[in-house]
Amino acid sequence: MNHPRHHASRTQFQLERFIFFTDAVFAICITLLVIEIKVPDRDQLHIYTDATLWDYLSHNSLKFFGFFISFAIIGHYWSVHHRIFGYAKNYTTSLLWINLAFLFSVVLLPFSSGLLGEYGSDTDMLIPYAVYVANMFFTGLMNCWLWIYVSNPKRDLLTHKISEARIHLGVYRSLIIPVVFLFALFVSFFLPLTSRFIPVIIPLILHWGMKGLEKKADQKEESVSLDTLNVTTEQTEEV
Repeated sequence: MNHPRHHASRTQFQLERFIFFTDAVFAICITLLVIEIKVPDRDQLHIYTDATLWDYLSHNSLKFFGFFISFAIIGHYWSVHHRIFGYAKNYTTSLLWINLAFLFSVVLLPFSSGLLGEYGSDTDMLIPYAVYVANMFFTGLMNCWLWIYVSNPKRDLLTHKISEARIHLGVYRSLIIPVVFLFALFVSFFLPLTSRFIPVIIPLILHWGMKGLEKKADQKEESVSLDTLNVTTEQTEEV
């Protein structure tokens, strides 16, 4: 597991550096996304009327839509990372490297998103969308691995004990995005334009599709909290 060898009193400071670095990488990636969207040069593209400007915007609508999806996905993974490390009280060297691998997948998103934006208007080309989906799949798997590593009670990284139901819920939620994008890639072979809009269902699944599992996890969490409280009370009485 390779715990860092610095003094225990420095753990919280080092963990904060770890999280701040991740936040900075996410911020840069979101900034790089918008760089791919450029204001059209009116002289070069001969845009002198509202009609020609509208034609340009319409022609690049899939590029703008791709930017919106990528921005939302990066924002989602940042919020998930925030929640994961809300449980963490410690870290290991292995966790540092897993997090770096996760960030590697994240920093590739501006490239894959830009590639899709550049060639995505031509729905007959499959490689740009395949690269984009592969990137999303890689990021989703790394996010899942991160959660599995942190939530494993054997590693003693958690601030408090959490239920198996909560751990499983985190795994399921981590896999929704890569699975949906894989499905979209499959659909793209038959309905390329339709496949571009399939990721829109992701927030619907995350918000409403997981309600039953979230309720079950909450109930298990209450049970775990009560068991922990009872054990603590019994130990206090014995003392």
